[in-house]
Amino acid sequence: MGSDLRIALISGGMYDRLYARIPQFEQATGVAVEVEFTGTHPELNAHLAALDPVPYDLVSTHTKYAPSQQRFLAPLEGFDTGDFFPSLLRMAEIGGALYGIPRNIDLRLLHYRTDLIETPPASWDELVELARRTTRAPQLYGLVFTGMESGLFGTFFELAESAGARIFPPSLVAEVDNEGGRWALGVLRELYASGAVPEAVAGWHYDEVHQFFRAGNAAMVCDWPGYYGSYRDATAAVRDRFRLARMPAGPTGRVCCYAGSHTFALTRSGVEKESARGLLRFLTAPEQQTLEARHGSVPVRRQVMAEQQEAAQGDEADRMALLAGAIEHDLIIPPKLSYYPHIEDILWRNVRSAMIGETAIADALVEIERRIGDCVSHAA
Repeated sequence: MGSDLRIALISGGMYDRLYARIPQFEQATGVAVEVEFTGTHPELNAHLAALDPVPYDLVSTHTKYAPSQQRFLAPLEGFDTGDFFPSLLRMAEIGGALYGIPRNIDLRLLHYRTDLIETPPASWDELVELARRTTRAPQLYGLVFTGMESGLFGTFFELAESAGARIFPPSLVAEVDNEGGRWALGVLRELYASGAVPEAVAGWHYDEVHQFFRAGNAAMVCDWPGYYGSYRDATAAVRDRFRLARMPAGPTGRVCCYAGSHTFALTRSGVEKESARGLLRFLTAPEQQTLEARHGSVPVRRQVMAEQQEAAQGDEADRMALLAGAIEHDLIIPPKLSYYPHIEDILWRNVRSAMIGETAIADALVEIERRIGDCVSHAA
């Protein structure tokens, strides 16, 4: 038996299918792999942050979180990355060094029920009105979205930027106490207060949102590629009753799509083990990319992307075209900041407080700017 490896992974409906293949690696190499921690990204991040030293050889991370984890992540050399899209590799770099091998690119598209909606909304204002009109609570809601943590951060990021507010201006202090910020928070508040979304969304993460739409309980959801295969599964209530569309535009006419790249990374101890380097190559190999692409994920290897595009027909061809268009025109990507998780935490908590009516919109926007300003000052 080779050297044992200890790893920590993000888990959930979008991710776990790949891990079922780890026994293939163990059988081929004689290396025992212990998955010692799994959880959502906030759970995984908190777990890793509390450890010193970090005892793992390989971890799941993300291009937005890796800069805050440099104390235990290792720069990667000697990996063949020629087949990966260069833009994704640049996203995984910190200070010019590669700190993770991309797993996918994550970006959202609007999913809408064709039995309830003839034409998808082109703007967020249209979406709000359509969500209110299609709601038949408690059997059906017009929209469902993640009401906490990174998911809520991302929705507000999209709304604010599409309305002319700035989450990451050159100063890095959010500029949201303005018309664009008020409109963005107003959209979320209106959706929640009107009952167009379930009250429970304030405590829902990605999987709960996915299951709610999959079960036929919502008319619309803005969701990630990794869930697409589950929506098309024979057991899904929406299997033949939904289509995809571009994300809605804000009042400026701009379409914004919050995006980033999930990666696998090696720790400073793991990078010294050839077995860990081999596991990293295995998890990001074309075969694994193809497995995840078959269930909806967007591959980051050019070979796999070309194969998926060539094989796509009908709705799948339309989906690939929408994804390609969003990648080219709509992406908004957080900057690489060592304190990014603190920014995300400040923002989503204040956004949710205003969304559910605990805090006035004006007060929440002032608090966001103040607290992010303090965070930037302390990091300087």
